[in-house]
Amino acid sequence: MKKVLLLAPVLFVLVTAFNAHKLIANKKTNFLDGKIYFSSAPFKGSSANAKTSFTSAEFIYGRLELSSGIIKQAFKVKEDDKTMSYLKCKITILQNGEEIDYGSSTDFILLKDPFKNSNALEFDILPEPTKATTVYSMLDDFSAGIGFNPLSTMIMNGHTPTGDYKVHIKIYSETTNAYGDLQNEDKWSAVEGEFDWKFNEDDAQTILANKDKIRESTLENAFRYDKMPAVFSKPGKLTDANATASQIAAILKRDLPERQILKWVAEPYDGPYWNIASNDLGIPKYKYFNPLIWVAYKINGKCYIGNVTLREVYSGGGTYGPLQVAFTSAGNVPDRGIDCVLVK
Repeated sequence: MKKVLLLAPVLFVLVTAFNAHKLIANKKTNFLDGKIYFSSAPFKGSSANAKTSFTSAEFIYGRLELSSGIIKQAFKVKEDDKTMSYLKCKITILQNGEEIDYGSSTDFILLKDPFKNSNALEFDILPEPTKATTVYSMLDDFSAGIGFNPLSTMIMNGHTPTGDYKVHIKIYSETTNAYGDLQNEDKWSAVEGEFDWKFNEDDAQTILANKDKIRESTLENAFRYDKMPAVFSKPGKLTDANATASQIAAILKRDLPERQILKWVAEPYDGPYWNIASNDLGIPKYKYFNPLIWVAYKINGKCYIGNVTLREVYSGGGTYGPLQVAFTSAGNVPDRGIDCVLVK
């Protein structure tokens, strides 16, 4: 009995110290006046259908709302022509207050203009594949991991067992000072929230199958144009006799037979029209047309916008063959989509 009496004050001190440590830790970040709501359906501009608990058979979406100000100002989002605007998202799965194995993922979220200039950010957590719109990436230039879904990836990596969990979401930005140096964490801006999650292993197969579908859907839809790019309203002029408008129209139809070409333009270009590519011995391989050709096209009933490079292959004796399509922008990642009614 005496041992219990002696230990009780010690335990009280330890628990109090631990809780105090948590409070201090939480103060390391500059938490904004805002809230994250959760729903089993996309929010579409309102948090009216928000709830705080889900099963693993449901889809899950998030909506961050600021009490005042807009996202890009509150989070001090970087904006320049060389980098994409983004926020960071940390998702943590907890059980009985402890993080589970493989229960944490910190990734970049592409911040699109409509949300950047709004007081709210809507994002996917575990979306229906055909409705996935959020672009997560492991790198801030979005050159790797595009299309993956953090929560389903954690489920797969951890072989998450059936049980009751909490999922904690933190949206934040790592701000820099006037010199571009990373600031201390107490300067970072953040909003966080969490929901209860009743997970059943029987749902894992569907979640993991959807993971691959989410990737496909994200690559297809995440970078869609909401209007025609400016190059189509202010194209460059074609004055070279070897690449006239009629010639280009003909070779686009010939070399891209799977596409229905809806509209094309040459980008504005101030410089020599042609450059020669040679091998290590200095022998020409081909000459390429410097202005990119931007193309709006339809394929399998869907519309896309991309660009192509034109060239003439060297045929010997100082001569070159006919104009042809050399490369297209639709490689490992498809061209950005656009609603067909917007192609004008």
